[in-house]
Amino acid sequence: MSNILTVLLLTLLSLTLSSAKNEAGIIDLFNGKDLDGWEGIGGDASKNWEVKDGTLSCTGGKGAQWIATKQEFSDFDLSMDFNLPENGNSGIFIRAPKEGIPYVDGIEIQLLDDAGEKWKNLKPNQFTGAIYAALAPSHRATKAAGEWQSIRITCVGPKCMVWVNGQQIIDTKLDDLAKVHGKRIPGLHRTIGRIGMQNHGDSVYFKNIKLTIMEKVKTRPLLFAFHNGVHFNTANKKAKTLKELGYDGIGSAYLKSKEPIKERLSTFKKNGLKVFSFYVGGKLKKDGHNYDPAISELIRELKGTDTVIELYVQGDKNNNTDEEAVNFVREIAGQAKESGLKVVLYPHAGFYIDRIGDAVRIAKKANQENVGVMFNLCHFLQVEPKSNMKEAIENAAPYLWQVSISGAEEGSHSWQQLIQTLDRGNFDQSKLMNLLKGVGFNGPVGLQCYAIKGDSRENLKRSINAWNKIWMP
Repeated sequence: MSNILTVLLLTLLSLTLSSAKNEAGIIDLFNGKDLDGWEGIGGDASKNWEVKDGTLSCTGGKGAQWIATKQEFSDFDLSMDFNLPENGNSGIFIRAPKEGIPYVDGIEIQLLDDAGEKWKNLKPNQFTGAIYAALAPSHRATKAAGEWQSIRITCVGPKCMVWVNGQQIIDTKLDDLAKVHGKRIPGLHRTIGRIGMQNHGDSVYFKNIKLTIMEKVKTRPLLFAFHNGVHFNTANKKAKTLKELGYDGIGSAYLKSKEPIKERLSTFKKNGLKVFSFYVGGKLKKDGHNYDPAISELIRELKGTDTVIELYVQGDKNNNTDEEAVNFVREIAGQAKESGLKVVLYPHAGFYIDRIGDAVRIAKKANQENVGVMFNLCHFLQVEPKSNMKEAIENAAPYLWQVSISGAEEGSHSWQQLIQTLDRGNFDQSKLMNLLKGVGFNGPVGLQCYAIKGDSRENLKRSINAWNKIWMP
């Protein structure tokens, strides 16, 4: 009987949530009519919370200490409008438990009349948009008391961002904050909880309370490590280490090595792994192009495998032409076709093809069915940091067969900052994975490891652990 009741309750909950969602997947947390989906915590909400003309307001009197969603949320994009009186004070609770103190056992995003005389001596981490008592906003973005204002809060895993009136004022990782403030504010460790608003004794108004659940990518791509980060003496040692750590193989492999190509392929196959790709290329000249003849021999030796040729194209954009690039690509693609292989054009900073858009353009002009492109995160952030990544990936989608990632610090032009172990840097890897999911990408992902200092095994371990966290339910 209890199992039947559980199924019925889950079904009813599903129906309730689905009815609140619009076609874009946005949930209206507040229906503008009543407190359906909400409950008062620490008192009776009907005594100090009311709904009128599409607005949810707190009278500031006795009753519920805060009002909370009945449902818990983990990863989300939350937005709402708020209106505070002069010297008004309130807050938005996220990932908060029903029991306990919401700004201690959960997380509070502060709402305040920043210009209020009453608050002139507060600490910076107590003003609007602050992660209360833990992180101050980068700058003040509030309007005068009595005006409607907007706030947006996005949390995905440890990543938390806050915008006030369209200006981003918080961009942080909660786990980093927890290292400093976690004992005093244990809620910084939480990954799921309720969303709510605070009764601080002031009349405060809310409307347009909307939330989008940020789902993690469900389909996990195969992950290979770039050869440039697998520093072990033999192919067998490389394969065994990658197998033990949980990688699916090696890629962007060097053309020249102490061990023959077929021996390397065989060694990885015996260990249940794959050699995903080889990194090769050539240079454009006014009268044609040149490349190492060993590339042609490599392509012949790879016949019968599904190993990909990663092809870089060096050249000068001022002196070389697309026609010259296309001729080179077609020559290599023709050889690859005879061996049943695919070629991906590899954008590289400082080369003729240095942007994902360049790769797509040349692939289209080459018009070869076995020619696609590769998106390389570090080169994208280096060469075109102001480009719209979503648009770039959407435009590349029909040709996008392979991707490379690395821990990266957005806004930096230092290769040491753009190529780190996957657990470092401020770039949100889940964001990229969701962009790839959105365009139907189903290829492998490579871990760029160029010039990362330290112990190779430890670096690979750190990165695979960070990779695994992306896919945790």
